[in-house]
Amino acid sequence: MRVPLLSICVAAAAMAATSVAASAYGARATAASAGYQAAGTTNSQGETASASRVEALRSRKVQFDFSNESAHDKKTRRARAQSIKEGFVHAWSGYSKYAYGADELDVLNKKPKTTRNGWGATLVDALDTLWIMGLKDEFARARDFVAAIDFRRDGGQLAKVFETNIRYVGGLLSAYELSSDTVFLDKAVELADILMAAFDTPLGIPWQMLNVTSGVGSSESAGTNDSNLAEIGTFQMEFFRLSQLTANATYHEAAQNVITMLLRKNDAGAPGSSYVVPGLYPVGIDMVNGTFTKSSAYWGGGGDSFYEYLAKTWVLSDFMLERDLELWSQSIDAFAKYAVAESSDGYLFTGFVDGTKFYPYTDTFTNFIPGTLALVSKIVGSDRYFSLASSLLEAGYSVFEKMPSSLGAESIRFVRKNVPSDYTALPSQAGKDQVDRYGFVLQRPYYVLRPELIESLYYMYRLTGDVVYADRAWKIWQGIRRNCRVANGYVGTADVTVDAFAAGVKNTVDSTESFFFAETLLYLYLIFADQDTISLDDWVFTTEAHPLSRSIAFDGTF
Repeated sequence: MRVPLLSICVAAAAMAATSVAASAYGARATAASAGYQAAGTTNSQGETASASRVEALRSRKVQFDFSNESAHDKKTRRARAQSIKEGFVHAWSGYSKYAYGADELDVLNKKPKTTRNGWGATLVDALDTLWIMGLKDEFARARDFVAAIDFRRDGGQLAKVFETNIRYVGGLLSAYELSSDTVFLDKAVELADILMAAFDTPLGIPWQMLNVTSGVGSSESAGTNDSNLAEIGTFQMEFFRLSQLTANATYHEAAQNVITMLLRKNDAGAPGSSYVVPGLYPVGIDMVNGTFTKSSAYWGGGGDSFYEYLAKTWVLSDFMLERDLELWSQSIDAFAKYAVAESSDGYLFTGFVDGTKFYPYTDTFTNFIPGTLALVSKIVGSDRYFSLASSLLEAGYSVFEKMPSSLGAESIRFVRKNVPSDYTALPSQAGKDQVDRYGFVLQRPYYVLRPELIESLYYMYRLTGDVVYADRAWKIWQGIRRNCRVANGYVGTADVTVDAFAAGVKNTVDSTESFFFAETLLYLYLIFADQDTISLDDWVFTTEAHPLSRSIAFDGTF
């Protein structure tokens, strides 16, 4: 049955004629003429947000009231925050000494690495962490570096458009909103205008890669039109906020048009369509013709932030983007029906779905789901889905808790309750032994400093006030310190089944991506910082943990 969402973006045709060059920010875009309404503000029935419902949502507080915290608990919490801040300073000192202004530090070899065009990915991604931790001298130094970045110098690399948006554009926007320094907004607009060339495609679905010098786009798989759901659908938050701050609708319309095209070009359940279950969008897509290339849907790597941005852009939009709410609601209903299963040891895991067939595989990226789902459930008052979020978090944490290192594997395969074929189908005795011991097989047994579980622990702690979530985060931090801390920074660990302290040796993976500074350490710090620091009532986080203010009103126009 076709999802009747084609009447949503009545302004899309008007926007098609709007030149990318219209982003001379500060001037209202040409689309904002009389009668203009931003894309996504109506649902599939052509209805806009109910004024009374929007007003009720805007006034609703979701963060727990921590005013009765005991003096002992406060002292413990603040000491833990200081420990994490010291950990950040340790890593930042190594980066500053050996790779300042580079994308990353090769920690073990003490050398700079160019991985994101040489624009200083770690520095830009970490701007808000520097500010929030009160490292204002380092922030000021970083500000001067940012002011001099030349985004037309590509470092000998194609820009990965999705990553450039979430790490650079998002980082710059958050730094602007926290500090009010317009150099960050100027640079965000400058880079976003360059990225807009990636949307110059037959349907406006962006290329994965972009030559920032020539403006020519391409797929990451050379000679193909292949892309994935997350990489085409994770622009909504940053581009919405850009349109608000610049009074230029072009950015928002470009991001929303991607969703319009996905819905227009794919009929759920239609003969020959790879799109089978409404709301469970396949990961693979041909970005030129807009059709899904396979029927496999997944809320982990390749799909994750598409769904995350449906929910969070709705929150960021002052609850005005009705289409995002409608699509999120449809997706989470389908997710709960088709994409979760109980494991043999009683945990509720998400998995991989091909059509309607479930596969008991999950990766650490799915650990974002409990936090985002819990936030939206608190906002709308859904006890059912808050309970689902809690159950999913228990499963995700079990993968960390059962390991001697206190760290979780990159991906696992589990055995479903009352599905003995899941166990007998395991290809090796070693895998069966792991299931007998842990309840799952560690398919990729390494941990490379990823933040997703910590992110969800942060949400649950801030939403419920239950210190069990903070204590779990502290245990993970201790695991990171034991297994990942080295001279000049932190690195990954190759095998989470081995604790480096007990073994007396670290089995390292020399990887320290910018998200460790931007997400992992920031979420850890915010769990233990004073709870009015970046309150969930005042801020909403992008997928790269860049907080954007919820205080900017939106009435459906720019």
